Amino acid sequence: MKYDLIALDLDGTALGPGSVVRPAVREAVAWARARGCRVVISTGRICGEAAEFAGKLGTDDLMVTAGGATLSSASRNACTMRISIPWEPAVRAAAVVERIGMTSMIYAAESLLITPYDEMYFSRYKTNEGFLESKQVERSVAEYIATQHLSVDKIFCRSRDPILLNFARRQIERIPGVRVMSSADDNIEVISPLADKGRALGMLCQELGTSLDRCIAMGDSENDLEMLAAVGMPVAMGNATDEVKRLARYITATNAEDGVAQAIYHLLGDGL
Repeated sequence: MKYDLIALDLDGTALGPGSVVRPAVREAVAWARARGCRVVISTGRICGEAAEFAGKLGTDDLMVTAGGATLSSASRNACTMRISIPWEPAVRAAAVVERIGMTSMIYAAESLLITPYDEMYFSRYKTNEGFLESKQVERSVAEYIATQHLSVDKIFCRSRDPILLNFARRQIERIPGVRVMSSADDNIEVISPLADKGRALGMLCQELGTSLDRCIAMGDSENDLEMLAAVGMPVAMGNATDEVKRLARYITATNAEDGVAQAIYHLLGDGL
């Protein structure tokens, strides 16, 4: 099978520890694209952040963003398709997050809505341009989206307290019209039940004139499962969860060991 598209998750996959772009991965992406294989980002991050990393990695223009809730263009720094959470469930989920006191970001169009408290927390480590340009600070994000009737693509919550995280997940999962998943042990992500990376990648493949069975996808966590199940060649990182590894046809090295580069050379090194 000749593969003509590679979909890369970012955190824990294409990015090394500390969310850095490692030279070996950037070089492997360029090597694959020089051989006619498209390389696209498929991430839980908002368009603005994903576009920044697309430039650093040298990937193609179109991207799966917000965990599959949106398709985006890196050059236009804008969404081209979105599957949003219905307004009422989005307001209820945002209110749960604020009531519990969890740190969160709410994706609405090209903006990251955060409270002043959230800004203090995220600004400790999120200094990249994509975050700084996308953030919009509101006193109460739940109240803001309720009164403005905003369309919400994703709610991202982070906590180092697993008890608090599980409590929030159980509360939000009771709300009809939302789906809760995770991209790491310290977070939960809320999106539409109709959205996932696999479905969005299928739409992107159609737009690019290829098919999922000709696609390689690489990931490490729960929000990558549908994408890996959908493609012809699912690849798990060495640092992936056991559930992700069970879905994989190939397990590469960790993101700290340039696993994406290793997989690209291994899978495309047969004459692409």
